[in-house]
Amino acid sequence: MPNSPALPTSAADLKFVPDELGEGFGQCFLELGDDPDGESPIRCTLVRYCPDAPDDSFFSRPAMLFVHGMTDYFFQDHVARHFHDSGFAVYGLDLRKCGRSWREGQTWHHVSDQSLYDVDLSTATSLLAAAHAAVVPVGHSTGGLDVTMWAHRLFDAGSPLHSSIAAIVLNSPWFGLQFNPAVRFVINRVLPVVHKLRPNMLLPGGINPTYGRSLHVTEAGEWNYNLRLKPLEPRPKYLQWLLGVAREIRRLHSGKGDTGVPTLLLTSHTHHFSKKLSRESYNADLILMPSQMWQQASNASSLSTTVVIEGALHDVFLSRPKVRDQAFAVADEWLSDVFNERKVHRA
Repeated sequence: MPNSPALPTSAADLKFVPDELGEGFGQCFLELGDDPDGESPIRCTLVRYCPDAPDDSFFSRPAMLFVHGMTDYFFQDHVARHFHDSGFAVYGLDLRKCGRSWREGQTWHHVSDQSLYDVDLSTATSLLAAAHAAVVPVGHSTGGLDVTMWAHRLFDAGSPLHSSIAAIVLNSPWFGLQFNPAVRFVINRVLPVVHKLRPNMLLPGGINPTYGRSLHVTEAGEWNYNLRLKPLEPRPKYLQWLLGVAREIRRLHSGKGDTGVPTLLLTSHTHHFSKKLSRESYNADLILMPSQMWQQASNASSLSTTVVIEGALHDVFLSRPKVRDQAFAVADEWLSDVFNERKVHRA
């Protein structure tokens, strides 16, 4: 990568500093060099949960790498603690221009093509693979699409890095444009022409604001995350960004998305797009359509397993206690089966 300072080759050699998530959490910036989209130099941020001193026993664990969605960042400390207790070394990744990785003057969350995140994902995974026996990427929403397509490109190219990926977990991935057919036609056929005429056109943020209200403790939820890094009202996006997401979704739909590894798909049982907060807001996906995810499961992996979690939210691990406990139990059992088959030790 141009103008990128040399990184250590292993996560074991990275220098982590205390993170805002509190005791046991550390963060490390990974400089990625010049921005292909022409903004200031880019970086991603690796967040690690290690409640004790990082010793050989920590690095003997397989690693989990959590990748967030749109207008999001890694803040799920309860998820990190759960999977640490299940025997994993847990890391989160804030992608370029997202969360901790954003720099003054950058457009929040902007990339012209989702495949640009391949650099962030490969950089982080290479570091983890050098320190741990295996890596399990966990992608949520847009991050689920990004992880899927990145893994497919590694698999398709025969990359040695692909062999370090033991399995993938997809948490409500963005596998379809959640709009009516007329809107999908406009996005796929009309807006590319508009973009040629207005390359810097901005769009409204697009996320149902009810979702943030159902999550954050200052509104009607239970989670106390950083509203600067994950605002209740979504930030505007460039049309170029939306077209990049649509292109990646079309690639998946065309059969060019097989991760090549066992892949667990976790979703809610239904969607509910009302902008009025109600009981249904706490028992459904308010952002995407689970049915679109189910339809693409076999395209995402020929080794896919789909589990529908009744009453789950868009981020299944942020659901109400009984529901998220079910999601944890499903993931634990599935991962145990994967690692028993691979004969990889977990602490």
